Amino acid sequence: MKVWTVGTSSAVPTSDRGLPANLISYKGERILFDCGEGTQRELMSKKLGIMDISRIFISHWHADHFSGLLGLIQTMEMEGREEPLCIYGPPRTEEFTENILDTGYFSRSFDIFVENITEGDEIVGEGYRIEPFEVEHGVNAFGYSFIEEEKRKADKEKMEEIGLGASPKIGKLKQGEEIEWEGETVEPGQVIEEMPGRKIVYSGDTSKCRNLIEHAEDADLLIHESTCLDEMIDDRRHHTSARQAGEIAREADAERLVLTHISRKYRNRGRELREEASKEFQNVEVADDGECFEIKPHRPEDR
Repeated sequence: MKVWTVGTSSAVPTSDRGLPANLISYKGERILFDCGEGTQRELMSKKLGIMDISRIFISHWHADHFSGLLGLIQTMEMEGREEPLCIYGPPRTEEFTENILDTGYFSRSFDIFVENITEGDEIVGEGYRIEPFEVEHGVNAFGYSFIEEEKRKADKEKMEEIGLGASPKIGKLKQGEEIEWEGETVEPGQVIEEMPGRKIVYSGDTSKCRNLIEHAEDADLLIHESTCLDEMIDDRRHHTSARQAGEIAREADAERLVLTHISRKYRNRGRELREEASKEFQNVEVADDGECFEIKPHRPEDR
């Protein structure tokens, strides 16, 4: 599983940072979270497969988080896309998307399915689910959790001890069913190990809030906005400072924190943001546009 921080600026792009966008690649599927101005150009420059994007999740409808949507869809149309595209977001997503698609002379060669979602919904894909959760940003706004399904793996040594070998009945054990083998009942727990799935959480734009901390619990990767240093946070309503992002990662017991949504005021001061966050949480990085983060599968002992 790989994650790209495609665009990492806040509100206004800079020569080095485009507006917010993040891409997850999982089993050949590309899932985009937010689509700010400059998204498709960065995707192209890194050869990240625009045509492979199947789902787009918008965190909220401030322009810096959706301003690249129309251009991206038009490029898909001009490149002959035929597969449907799904777009999800908080209440009014259907309305706002329809308004965007009605802008200018525009046609489509593929279906676009748009859905308003709410906290508690689950968008299920092959081997994963995505859960939206409410954050505090002054408008309807979401963060998102990408959660991989648990995996079941047969322990070869335990199989040999029982004498199962390469028995086709292993499939039933992986499905949680007990089997009969040489006159004995074998239960899944005797040979099957469960490996927790990976979890990636994207905060969207938010002030520090309990709901985000709860949904980010045990995240392998937390991509969190860090608009400014803590000394400026009172002037940035409904946003998060680097120190607060570090607090959130620590309180959520996340594995790794990546800071994004960087104000242009800090375009050459990423080190300061990282140092402030690291006073609260050690494993922290400041994202650059197009940077890739790989999340390796868990092992049984990680459980």
